[in-house]
Amino acid sequence: MSTILIISPEPWDGHFVSKHHYARELAGRGHRVLFHGPPGEGGPMHLVPVPDAPGDLRVLHASRVAPGLRFMPGAMRRGLEARWLAQVEALAGERIDIVWNFENSRFYDLGFAGDRLKIYQQVDLNQDFHPAKAASTADIAIALNAPIANRLRSLGVDKPVHLVSHGLTLPTGQAAPPNLPKDRIHAAYIGNLEIRYLDVEAFAQVVRAHGPRVDFHLFGRFTDTTSLRQALAGLENVIWYGWQDPPTVYRHLSAMDIAMVLYRTQMDPEQISNSHKVLEYLHSGAVVASSYLSDYEDRPDLIEMAPLNGSYPDLFASVVERLDSLNTLEQRRRRRVHALEHTYPRKLDQIEAIIAAQCPDTSLTAGPGMQDKT
Repeated sequence: MSTILIISPEPWDGHFVSKHHYARELAGRGHRVLFHGPPGEGGPMHLVPVPDAPGDLRVLHASRVAPGLRFMPGAMRRGLEARWLAQVEALAGERIDIVWNFENSRFYDLGFAGDRLKIYQQVDLNQDFHPAKAASTADIAIALNAPIANRLRSLGVDKPVHLVSHGLTLPTGQAAPPNLPKDRIHAAYIGNLEIRYLDVEAFAQVVRAHGPRVDFHLFGRFTDTTSLRQALAGLENVIWYGWQDPPTVYRHLSAMDIAMVLYRTQMDPEQISNSHKVLEYLHSGAVVASSYLSDYEDRPDLIEMAPLNGSYPDLFASVVERLDSLNTLEQRRRRRVHALEHTYPRKLDQIEAIIAAQCPDTSLTAGPGMQDKT
């Protein structure tokens, strides 16, 4: 198996996103994984094992490679980064076989990794420091969606850019759903309640219009100064849960009738072309009432979606009126089946196939300079 260095713009501690899920899945498959988040504030480089990891997964804590690195000539920068990588290998006691970079503000010239397998994976369109350099110097370039892939191509990346969309993390355990009033319709919104793209005005309009019939269950961090909190103040059909762990969220989702995606998409339709929460919603089986998401434009069988400049309140009202036909057992089953086709194990299988096809002499288990240490 391989030793893999994952470079992430997010730290290990905090909200888990794709980088963390890939790290755990790789460790679960027997690879040795080093996860390096943002640089620390001095102190010696060290590795900390992840206690509940499914395999050999360690977090690498290290300060920045050198001050002013981005202003240095390319050859000097790559040399310093290569020396840093050698220090990591000395600390780990083994050669790193794969450098898997999820960001383009550090280590973006992947030439520093030499003959190791180099993967660049971009999951945010607004990660826009040196995306073209990162993609061009990688052996494998991966984009979350078409807008990111198109951006890379427009910047001059002339190699294949592979699409690997959002992944689903399955819930653990089979806890019973909460006992909610049967005479009410239950709608959920999960995510960042302070994100600037959240359409607070439309949200408030929907909640007020459906007070007599619908309870709205909101999961995510907020404060009393959060715009949505203020807009919905005093409304009895809103339940504020704050941040909850994933098992609790999944348990409540299983009791919902409607799952909501509500963004001001017209602000930046390319940036908001999808949302990772959609897969979690689909796995619950509940109908998804969504603002415009271009990645799902051709999937009316999966979600109910407003046009780009359409009215979300009108869409939501239509979903409420058609709820029985939208939440049949067959409709719910089809949504769950789609979600299960996009789990992180499936995503990693997809990436392994990309590597095998594009770099036939390399893989996640063997390649130039790699050794099978099993």
